[in-house]
Amino acid sequence: MKLDFSIPRRVRLVYFGRIGLGILRNYITETNTTIYENPRIRLNVWVALRMLLSGKRTEYAYYRAFLRWTKPHAVITMEDNNVTFYATKAILPSCKTLAIQNGIRHSMSHSSDSTFATELHRVSKLGYGTDVVGSLGGLGTHFYSEVLPKTIGMRIVEVGNLMNNAAPISSRAAGALERRLVFISKYPNRGVGVPDPTWDTEILQYIGEVSFTAATYHAVEGVVARLCAEFAISRGLKFVVLGKRPAWQLGERKFFAKHLEGYEWQYLPSTTQASSYESVGNDDVIVNIDSTLGYEFFSRGLRVASVTARMSHCGHPEIVEKNFGFPFVSDPCGPYWTNIADKSEVFRVLNYVTQVDSEAWRATTQVVRDSLLVYDEGNARFCSLLDDLQIENSGPQYWSPELVPNN
Repeated sequence: MKLDFSIPRRVRLVYFGRIGLGILRNYITETNTTIYENPRIRLNVWVALRMLLSGKRTEYAYYRAFLRWTKPHAVITMEDNNVTFYATKAILPSCKTLAIQNGIRHSMSHSSDSTFATELHRVSKLGYGTDVVGSLGGLGTHFYSEVLPKTIGMRIVEVGNLMNNAAPISSRAAGALERRLVFISKYPNRGVGVPDPTWDTEILQYIGEVSFTAATYHAVEGVVARLCAEFAISRGLKFVVLGKRPAWQLGERKFFAKHLEGYEWQYLPSTTQASSYESVGNDDVIVNIDSTLGYEFFSRGLRVASVTARMSHCGHPEIVEKNFGFPFVSDPCGPYWTNIADKSEVFRVLNYVTQVDSEAWRATTQVVRDSLLVYDEGNARFCSLLDDLQIENSGPQYWSPELVPNN
């Protein structure tokens, strides 16, 4: 924990949390701003003293003290799964609030007793809420419509993923470079990760009452990556693993090196918050398990093969929320998706995605793409939301390189 001795001041805008600051500040031009940080990370002593005078020692009490110091016109966050943010409306009802969805939300939790969804639904009865949710698209709209009652006056506006909308895809021309098969890693944040003594034993998360260790939950990625490498060799494609973690987190590279032993492959670690988008090209064939990034690429019209076999590979096929496009897509298998991680199914899907012509791909995927996630190039919808909330902004544009944070 870091101590902050600065005296809080009144501001026009509060950024709730530091997640997404690079992309938010690419558009928001307000200068009278401050950042709220979890007191376990950074504790402002003046806010803490005001909290103690209230007789409470909770994060809610700390956040209430913070808001009573700063009295903002608006609070915006990309930590849409942080319940404390939604307390803003209970503390300062006149304050405008905007939650930008920053990932596909499911019933996954670190506890078997509650989830983000059940907790948010519970506290909404206490006056928690938000004026606007900027959702990823249909998947996000469905989630927030279920967990937040409509009676609180909340609007849901489908804006897509701000980073996806702001980062241009490489203009690798078809045929100009070796065609690639790109597998999206969803390897967890385990620090340096080598050695990782709790990989096989520590419970990573729950879905309902079903618990998963990291080893169980992520085993499917090694299996599918190896099948993809085999397919790539048979079709003369270069095989690439698009890393989720920076190079200093050695566990991700080690994980795939173990599963891809004997195959030729390239590893692309994450270097900046935009590098994953910059690392793919329009002619790449992309393989996704259930990463939000894969859905983002799909929303742009890129060729994405979805092998959403995590739950079936874990021995829990009855958990369908991880299936491709759930709940908008009811079939577990289709021309470019499957929830089975065996060779025949993976090869079937990859054959289709690599061979179908561009016009047929657009026609086959258009309706599904439009129903799942929005792609709004340059973030015009987000800027319109900022206008509605009277937050000064630059208007639609790409992500300025100097504002892209390093990982």
